[in-house]
Amino acid sequence: MSNWEKRHYEQEFFEYGEGLSAKEKALLNFPESPKSLESAIERKNILLSLGFVRCEGGPTLMGNELGLPCSIEGQRQNETPKREFELPPFYIAKYTVTNAEFELFDPNHSRTNTSKGDRNPATCMTYGKAVGFALWLNKQTGLAFSLPTEPQFLSAVAPYGWAYSNKSEGVPDRHTQNNYKAFRDAYPDGEKGATLEVDDPRVPLNHLGLSHATGNVSIFTFGHYLTPGHWGSASDGAYTVVVGGNFRLCPFGTRTVTRGILDVTGVVDTVGIRLVHPDPEYMFRK
Repeated sequence: MSNWEKRHYEQEFFEYGEGLSAKEKALLNFPESPKSLESAIERKNILLSLGFVRCEGGPTLMGNELGLPCSIEGQRQNETPKREFELPPFYIAKYTVTNAEFELFDPNHSRTNTSKGDRNPATCMTYGKAVGFALWLNKQTGLAFSLPTEPQFLSAVAPYGWAYSNKSEGVPDRHTQNNYKAFRDAYPDGEKGATLEVDDPRVPLNHLGLSHATGNVSIFTFGHYLTPGHWGSASDGAYTVVVGGNFRLCPFGTRTVTRGILDVTGVVDTVGIRLVHPDPEYMFRK
């Protein structure tokens, strides 16, 4: 193990949960743990049939010592320092949620020119609508889907210490992510970037089997935070962290250690949803 600061993931997660909204807290009300190993295995098989893969969890390294250079901040302090979490196992979707899937929940969802096909990722929803989709899906299935926490995302896309989801060191290879101008022939006329279908075979799967682990769209992470206000205001509002990079960023911006910050009311065409689910067998043993 390293000498990085070690933090207790499950303890911090539930302590942090005290500040969540009622809607967010509802995602924490997981179904009762399976009462038998057979029941746990049945849930696991359902997840596998829905295109989820198991992430072992374990030690997960977040952040940099220096962060990205920035003319305003000096260094991107939202990415520092390095710290380590020990995560329990979980399941994560191979693909981001598609337009066709999201519109079962929200028939009035508007597709954009940058993501207009049934198999393209759903974008242009608020963080609250993303949480609402997971809640709706849980009611339909009786399962316990949620948005990934930032440490879960890192655990799934970056083996310990990796800066990129497909490469442990050096600079990213071209066409391993759908980022700025990487797949120009696939973009609609007039667009300098756009999404590819969630399972487009031109983009290689990551080590865990995830499609578009970074690039294509960023994804919402679970939870929000309030910012201190300027000019005497109590707060400048609530924000959520988005991770994974998107099709408008250069390859260096779609690193696994790069965070984006989005107002919870923000609606953009570069952010979508990837779901996670607790490991049923871990729940049973616990």
